[in-house]
Amino acid sequence: MTRLRALAIATALSALVACSSPAPAPDKPLATPKSVDDVTGIWRSVHQNTLEMRKNGTFVLITTEGSDAMAGDYTLSQDKITFFDTKGCGSAQGNYRVQVSLKDRMQVSDPDDTCAPRKLGLSDPFVYAQPDFS
Repeated sequence: MTRLRALAIATALSALVACSSPAPAPDKPLATPKSVDDVTGIWRSVHQNTLEMRKNGTFVLITTEGSDAMAGDYTLSQDKITFFDTKGCGSAQGNYRVQVSLKDRMQVSDPDDTCAPRKLGLSDPFVYAQPDFS
């Protein structure tokens, strides 16, 4: 009988602990960046691509596809971001829609870009990794 009571208490405590775990916070909604400050920093994708966006309008994109790092310039105008002068892309400009959740997530979508490596490297959503140090 003592074992049965101990088992019942242990089960009840386990259920209580499991029920008291906090639920994960919901994702912050994505929105149009208000300024370049909303996109600056280091971002990583699920495929471990790294995108560093600097306040001075330059970027570095490192992909896991074995290609060299791509570096160049960007401009931001509301929800439109344009990448240009990108190493490895020649004169091809890439135009995208950008949505961001400040210091949380960033999504670059609706590509109009003939530079395949840059387009592929930007195809996954990004999560914020750390601030910009430029």
